[in-house]
Amino acid sequence: MSNFNRGEHHGGRGHDQPEQHNGRHRSRQQLVFREGGYGDRGHRSGALQWAVAVVFTVLAVVVLLAAVAVLIVVLLLQPRSPAIAVRSAALGALVYDQQGTLDDVALSLVVELRNGNARSAAAFSDLEVRVSFHGAALVRLRAAPVVVPRKGTLPLAYVARARGAPLDGAGGSAAMEAALRKGVVPFGVDGEARTAWKVAGVVGLRHWTRLACEISFFWPNGTALDFKCSSKSKFWFF
Repeated sequence: MSNFNRGEHHGGRGHDQPEQHNGRHRSRQQLVFREGGYGDRGHRSGALQWAVAVVFTVLAVVVLLAAVAVLIVVLLLQPRSPAIAVRSAALGALVYDQQGTLDDVALSLVVELRNGNARSAAAFSDLEVRVSFHGAALVRLRAAPVVVPRKGTLPLAYVARARGAPLDGAGGSAAMEAALRKGVVPFGVDGEARTAWKVAGVVGLRHWTRLACEISFFWPNGTALDFKCSSKSKFWFF
């Protein structure tokens, strides 16, 4: 009786061992499959990172080459933005009626168009220069489109005249009376022009050049105090 039980017991152990062995084998296969899946993902991720690195490297090289090209152009050709300036001014007439109106005012201005480029002419268009007193507009000066040769200037002589120009209320009248008592009358001058030119005869540039200044005159002799009145420019490629 005891022998039969032992044999049955030993037989049970003999059947359990293959099942445990098969379980361990399946677990090992699952582990290998999972490891293989992670390896494929890592390979794809590494390839993507490598491609991104190559793209950014190429872009960096292109930007560097462009910067070097611009630097070479600036150093060799030394391009300069065209400009406008008031070269001289004089006050020829000034009649104020003390009722807030300028019966007559006349200013002689020489506006100069300047092109400092040694290898390219510059075109000026939409030129307008305005003269004012204490914010009150007196006169507008305009010019037809012109071309200034390389390393050249073009003076434009104007006589800016206004009759019966109202000043800007009580503030304008008070400012004119104070200026006449002082013997120095200030006028505001502002304006702009559109310019176009080329660098190395290939790269075209366009920009607006603008000026804003104040010119004061001794009165009654009409001569101008020392002044500087030239434009500031900005440009873009087209």
